[in-house]
Amino acid sequence: MKVFYKIAVLFAASILYMPAANAQKEPVPLPENFDYELYMVAKEVDGKKFHGPRASVRLCEKLLDNGTKTDVENVEKMMPGILSGQELNPESPHYGGFRWELEMEQVEDLNAVEFILHSLVPIMILHRDKLSDSTKVNIKKSIRLGLQNIAAMDVDLKYTNIVLKDITNTSLGGELLGDKAIAQRGYDKLKKWLAFTDKSGAAYEYNSLPYSAVAIEVLYRLQKYVKDEETRMLAKLALYRLGLSGALHLHTPTKRWAGPHGRAYHNAVIGDGDTYLLEQSEISSFRDWITDGKLPNWMFPVFEDIQFPDQVVETTGREDDIYTSCFLDENYSFGVGARNMFNQANRYIAWQTNVFSIHYTRPNNPQPGAIYTRYILDDKWLGYFSAGIGRGTSGLLPDEGHFQGLQDKERAIGLYIPYDMGANDFYSSAKSVVAIPRWAKSDEIWVDGKQVEAYPFMVPKDKTIVFKTGDILLGIRPFSLTNLGTAPQIVIDTKDDNTVVLEMYNYKGEAKTFWELAWPGAFYQGELRNGFYSEVSNTSKHTPKEFAKLIDQGSFTDKADPKFTYTGEGNRFWKVGYQRDGRTMSLKVDLLNWFNTPERIINNEFYQMPMLESNRAIQSNSGHLSLNDVELSCGKNSAWLYVSPDQKTVVAAYHGPEPAPFKLNLKNGEVFIKSLASGIVTWENGKVTVDGYKMEGKPKVRGGKLKKWIHG
Repeated sequence: MKVFYKIAVLFAASILYMPAANAQKEPVPLPENFDYELYMVAKEVDGKKFHGPRASVRLCEKLLDNGTKTDVENVEKMMPGILSGQELNPESPHYGGFRWELEMEQVEDLNAVEFILHSLVPIMILHRDKLSDSTKVNIKKSIRLGLQNIAAMDVDLKYTNIVLKDITNTSLGGELLGDKAIAQRGYDKLKKWLAFTDKSGAAYEYNSLPYSAVAIEVLYRLQKYVKDEETRMLAKLALYRLGLSGALHLHTPTKRWAGPHGRAYHNAVIGDGDTYLLEQSEISSFRDWITDGKLPNWMFPVFEDIQFPDQVVETTGREDDIYTSCFLDENYSFGVGARNMFNQANRYIAWQTNVFSIHYTRPNNPQPGAIYTRYILDDKWLGYFSAGIGRGTSGLLPDEGHFQGLQDKERAIGLYIPYDMGANDFYSSAKSVVAIPRWAKSDEIWVDGKQVEAYPFMVPKDKTIVFKTGDILLGIRPFSLTNLGTAPQIVIDTKDDNTVVLEMYNYKGEAKTFWELAWPGAFYQGELRNGFYSEVSNTSKHTPKEFAKLIDQGSFTDKADPKFTYTGEGNRFWKVGYQRDGRTMSLKVDLLNWFNTPERIINNEFYQMPMLESNRAIQSNSGHLSLNDVELSCGKNSAWLYVSPDQKTVVAAYHGPEPAPFKLNLKNGEVFIKSLASGIVTWENGKVTVDGYKMEGKPKVRGGKLKKWIHG
């Protein structure tokens, strides 16, 4: 009787549960901009309709994740249009690549194949059983052909987000196709990329919006789905290091991803709307990545528990003298790049640089302020340039200059030269610009003890300009500016989009060529001089007049060697600097050889580019790291260490590849591994997790408990 009663209860419970368990899932609605004639996602730009395979194939992923019959049917209908974007002519130099838009006749953007395969490969890994046999065959053919195109292009290791797509598509695609040679190419390229990156510290395409987010998504997929154990471990190390870089740059008061940015779209720079994989408030995206498991939980305190102030410095291109610096304070973040990325002569990539960036809080306004710089030719502004067919003209305000910078906390120096301003083209103006968008009525500008009331305003030479905007003061003191004409050189003005600009002109006048800037040439005597000293403070500390007076109390250096006509030999140096209150900084560049290593001095010491340096995390290849009473001993290869302010969370990583003993010493504990080729050790409130490759013996833990141990 008791048995019968139990069966009856279980049966009744199952009946009650059935409606919830078998509740029909609703299909994902197709977007408003869906074109039912071509059965693809469409968009309209300047009155023209475009169909990009990338948007449609990402929608297919979403539909298959949901997985209703209607969703799958929609994918089956969409896939022919997506695959029709692939170049199938064997005579084409881009055989196997994809057109960015179906409306394009030729393959131009060589990255399109990477974006498409980044969706097609996971679709086949996760959802192939849902698809018809014919669709599966067609997708596999497309993947194989795309991987041939990817291998033929063999993208350079400096193009971070695309080389990581190459690695991921090739590794996972090769495993999917059962082609060991293809997969091995992906495994090997990951090793090459990590070894290249470890020479510097952080990824070359530094701190990029949104491409760091793209790289995080790509590496997450690789470490989650790849079958090769060493590749999984290296992908996880790369993912966590990239995530750590982002977390260190998150500024909680503004909720922004602080600069500088190797690449960034304009709306991301000023914080105006979402950008691809990033929300307008980038910190929200980061929190979602952690909550969703793309990044580990220990990254929460990296940015949530920050103790201000902190300066984060990362080297991203050691062979190109590129490192980034970011100072984070309670009301603002201030980031400066030592250089812009100059590895690609590609207008769609090189012009996206954002080397000087400030984000700051504004009273009674949830949207933070932003300040950025550019070098601009011909007085162009937002709206003249498109990043590609089908993308419109609102996404980029190109930087047409090469930059060199130096930062010491709240102080910085920035120098600019134009990209290519010689005797082959005509130019009507050339200038560097400091831009402050969303200028408020309460904001103020002060010059020489007086508030600026009308625009344009001509600034006299050797004067400090102070901008009071939101909760900060920004002081700017221009250095000497080469004048190729006779017009006023320093002007404060406004733009139609409510942006206030400080313009520092090298030329303004009739359109003309510049023989004196042409190299090779018979009149070349060096690059233009254009630059400024800058300093940020909080409005609670000074009035604008007081801040200008404080800056003016310092001593400025601004000295250029005499001109001579260059024949290919010799140097002509320009040294600029600032000194006050016992703190010094100077930057010396070669006007005849701009890309030579500059002389950087901070507080009377030549500045050495660290792999990673901050109050919260460090990186080194010395074999010994020490931070906040925590020490890591490992092999003399790239390793990094994060310590939370309360020291309850410690993360130590070793990139290898040579196996070596690994020892992590804390105040009240220790983790020892006899030998490790690569891996990550996490200590959270005494609970220890170890994930390692070629690990010898079981980790020994003192003062804590080994919670999880993964070894390959």
